[in-house]
Formats: sequence, C-alpha cells, structure tokens
Amino acid sequence: MKTLAVSNYKGGVGKTTTAVNLAHVFADEGMRVLLVDLDPQASATDFFGLYDRAQQDGCSSIDLLYGHASVEDSAYRTHCPSIDIVPSIIELVDQNELLLHEQTLKFALDDADGAYDIAIIDCSPVMKRLAFNAYAAASVGGMVVIPVKLDSSVMRGTALTVNAMRSVSDALRLPMPAWKILRTCVPGRTTRSEATGTAVLDNYFPENQFETVIHSSTKVCEGSWRWKAVVEAFPGSRPARDYRALAKEVLHELG
Repeated sequence: MKTLAVSNYKGGVGKTTTAVNLAHVFADEGMRVLLVDLDPQASATDFFGLYDRAQQDGCSSIDLLYGHASVEDSAYRTHCPSIDIVPSIIELVDQNELLLHEQTLKFALDDADGAYDIAIIDCSPVMKRLAFNAYAAASVGGMVVIPVKLDSSVMRGTALTVNAMRSVSDALRLPMPAWKILRTCVPGRTTRSEATGTAVLDNYFPENQFETVIHSSTKVCEGSWRWKAVVEAFPGSRPARDYRALAKEVLHELG
C-alpha cells in the first residue's frame, strides 16, 4: 500500500480539497483507497457526511491513534464503494499528544497492507505529532504533497513543513519522505503575485514541484457547498481535469 500525506502548516491552501479529489480520482481508476482524516476540523469527514455518525459511534482517528484500534475497526465505508475513511472529530484536538508515538499510524497502516492500494492522509495545519505520524507513515515508499497558494506566505508554510519532515526523519532514523509542492488556486491569467510566487519557488525548490497546477474556479466552491469533490460534482471542469492530471503525476512519483 502506498501512502500519500497532504500537508502544509499554512491553512487555507487546499489540503482537504486535494486529498478528497485525489481519493475520488484513484477510486475511479479502480484503486482501493483509504482516507485518514487527521484534522480536528474534520472537513474530509464532512465531505462524506460521516461526522455525526463518527461522534455517535465514538469511532474515529482518536481510536486509531490512541486506542490501539485497527484500521479495519476504525474505517467507515463511504458512498463511493472504493473509498473508506477513518473519520476525525473535534475531540481530536483535546488529546494528550505526549501519549502519541510518532509511528503509531505507520504501524497501523502496515497492518492494513493488502486491504488498500493507497492511503491518503489529510493533515492538520498544526506542527504536532499528528503531522509527525503522517510523515513517518509516508517515509518508506510514500510521498508528501505540499499544497501552496502563491502569496507572501508561500515560503514560510513550505519551509516549516519540509523542516518538520526532516526533523522527524532524523529523530526516528527513517528515510526522508519524497515531497513535492502543488500550486493551488492558480488564476487563469498570470498575475504579478503569481509570477512572484513562482519565481520564489523556482529559486528555492526547482526540483520539488508538480508540473500540474490546480486552477481556481467557482466550481470548487460550488462542489464544497454540496460536500462533493469537484471531480465528482463537475467532472468536466478545469480543476477536475487538473486533479486527474495530478493523480497521474503522483502515481508516477510513487512508482
């Protein structure tokens, strides 16, 4: 099973949108997909309408990380037959991270190897052990996707994420995960802000960028109001085509 973490310590850059859309594209390609929601805001869980059920059942990523539950016992089937999700709930933010081992998620996914073709981890925009678990899980044969918007925050969020990955790898003596930057919310015409951001990324990270960019479109917002991925709600739209192209790049990188 391949592992893909979607992470950036800058919020509002399209992490959940990217994770959910990639999950749908991979499922459409016949892959068995596990989506792990590690964000207490639980937006990925909401996309599949499972937040209330997870709270009522008391079964979520809390149990997977802190309760020694297996993926099989923590995952829910979604309306898409090929996508299962380990949901998140707001109580995840209250957990004592000192009790969380950095490799808990990695071990849980290792135990589920064979049940899925790919695991996608939607990370919280906070530099805590939740994210460290995602990086450790992606360290061997996996990848971290770093969505960015081309504004003045582009370097800070990217640098924090890369440095955190490096620190986790050094501390745990694990390989540094492969990683690439994904430009999101790209306007149809090049603006001065986009040109400046592109120049910055090209200068500091010339080898770590996806060729695919995700173009901005009202279709993404319209889909989110219906809790639907844009590839599901508007499959012919430009961002839907972008996410399908991104999925091909990701699979090529994962090998």
